[in-house]
Amino acid sequence: MLWQKDIIVVREHTNILEIGVEVVFLIFIMDLLMYIFHRIAHFPFFYNLIHLRHHKHESTNAISLFVLHPIEALGFGFLIILVIFIYSFSYLAISLYLFINLLWGTIGHLDKEILPKQLAGLKPGLLGGTKFHNEHHKHPHYNYGFYTVLWDKIFGTYK
Repeated sequence: MLWQKDIIVVREHTNILEIGVEVVFLIFIMDLLMYIFHRIAHFPFFYNLIHLRHHKHESTNAISLFVLHPIEALGFGFLIILVIFIYSFSYLAISLYLFINLLWGTIGHLDKEILPKQLAGLKPGLLGGTKFHNEHHKHPHYNYGFYTVLWDKIFGTYK
């Protein structure tokens, strides 16, 4: 609807290099925004109101990603709309990003690490894999990142 009313602009034609750069940028900026949103969701008022339901899954599994309060789901959706509003991405970059988002979120909530140790956010990795996010479900004051451990390391919330 926002696209149809020209409130957000999505480009149709672009080259493979631009698509790759846009996907990397979307992952980077959304990782920061989701880290901030997730930290706010852990403030006591918001945690008890909307985020506690998600943390009832201490032993995470493939559906844990989808256990969200509707306000939380809308909040995450608003973040991507905000980013698309600010910059006109190609529809292919948005589509690839959304696929990666779903895949990464599912991987992060599995009960067993499937990523190689070097990629899994373990020493000295950058990506936040299953073990990284499972630690968050066990210790909710750490590991707020989604795709990477970068923001947790910068802001001192990495465990």
